[in-house]
Amino acid sequence: MLRSASETARRSRALWASVSHALNAALDRIPVGVVTLGVGIIALTASNRLPVWLGIPARDLQRLLVGWRVAPSVAAILSASASALLTLLALLAAYACLLAAGWATPPGWLRRAARWLAIPVLLWSVFASLQTAAILGRGLVASATQSPPTYTADEMYYNQYDARLLLAGVNPYTNAETHLSTAMTYFHIRGFTPIARGRFSDPRHAPTGAEMRAVAREYQAHPLSPPPELDPDTLHSYPAGAFLVDVPSVWLGLPGVGVAQVLLFVALCVTLVASAPPGARLALGMVVWANPVLAQRVVNGDFDIWWLAALIGAWLLGERRWLSGGLLGVSCAIKQTAWFAAPFYFLWVWRRDGLAEALRRTGIACAAFLLINLPWLIASPRAWLSSVLLPLSLPLLPDGSGLIALAQAGALPLTSWPYTLLELAVWAGALLWVWRMLARGRLPYAGLTAGLLPLLVAWRSPERYFLPLSLLALAALLLLLRAPAPSSADDGEHVIGQPLPAGD
Repeated sequence: MLRSASETARRSRALWASVSHALNAALDRIPVGVVTLGVGIIALTASNRLPVWLGIPARDLQRLLVGWRVAPSVAAILSASASALLTLLALLAAYACLLAAGWATPPGWLRRAARWLAIPVLLWSVFASLQTAAILGRGLVASATQSPPTYTADEMYYNQYDARLLLAGVNPYTNAETHLSTAMTYFHIRGFTPIARGRFSDPRHAPTGAEMRAVAREYQAHPLSPPPELDPDTLHSYPAGAFLVDVPSVWLGLPGVGVAQVLLFVALCVTLVASAPPGARLALGMVVWANPVLAQRVVNGDFDIWWLAALIGAWLLGERRWLSGGLLGVSCAIKQTAWFAAPFYFLWVWRRDGLAEALRRTGIACAAFLLINLPWLIASPRAWLSSVLLPLSLPLLPDGSGLIALAQAGALPLTSWPYTLLELAVWAGALLWVWRMLARGRLPYAGLTAGLLPLLVAWRSPERYFLPLSLLALAALLLLLRAPAPSSADDGEHVIGQPLPAGD
């Protein structure tokens, strides 16, 4: 019996050693960037949820401060500022991790940290991927059956209605006063983009739901005389691509546009994973679905997936001049956010292929942009131009989880122009930084994610604006994994696209 027990123990130890060896071997094959990307997605998801999670603790802190005889107004500012600061720090941590995922030669401390974090990140990715699958499944059913659809952002209603106008032979960029009122009636909504005028002129007091509904009722009662807090032109405040992508869904008679968006999201994620080197596909396949908040926004929250897919395609197909440049133009023809990302693509091509090629790609992108918008440029040039510039010209209310959150809490000044200047300064600084990273080869694809850096200090930086970072960072990592690995024999550095040394 003793011999049998000893034999069983020996076999158990051998089995455990075999399992441990196999697990270590599997971990060694996971690129450092995949783990860093997973940590960044976790931090990004947390930063999106923190304003809600910290609501009760912030109120408790305010009561505590008042109990310590701190003036109620000061206690309110301190508690709100603490919540805003934690959210901003989480967002900065997410951004840093997502940028570091594209590090060509990660330092030793990052490699060691990635090894320890690999299993927790992958386990979390499995859990989050299940959430994503459930969200996408429910979204597909709801988008195909629920009429009128339910969206969580005004632009989704607006773009779908503009697509209906186009199919009816009506110019979406004209007669906005009546079109917006009709859209509200059609979708049974009272939502609109509030303007910092009239009753909403104080940026420190966000309009309540009751105030928004009151303004909407006033507008619908007299559409030709809209109240100052509402601008009907916001019905079409994007380039023509924004509603053109919804035309197939409307033409097919689908109640909502979520079906097309979900299918594009799934196709993009599958393409990214399939394009990865075989050794990285499993880990990337787990991480790519690990942002359920992004999946929810794709279903019914915004239309960013369209310009995002076109921009990523432009980078991934960088070897093909016409297709890559054309996709960049398509991205810019869908949403203005891509305008700020386009110069980073220009720098990347310039550094890789020379200035002449970068200028040729720019010409192709501009041609694609103009071709998509040409009918409305000809039919109503003034209306088209004023519409696409509305996000820059309208006095919009502050909103976001970046630096502006501290201003809304009362810790910083709340005047729009300093944030506009700061945003432009950060954008220019990001361009210079990316150029240096390209020259040194440290972060060769940082331009994919750096385009959203200015939003950290913008007047408007809602949490949802940063959700595309996870896919952009994944695309940057994919480009790095597909690139020929630089030699590291001289300095002993580990290249991010190669597996970690065993036991490192």
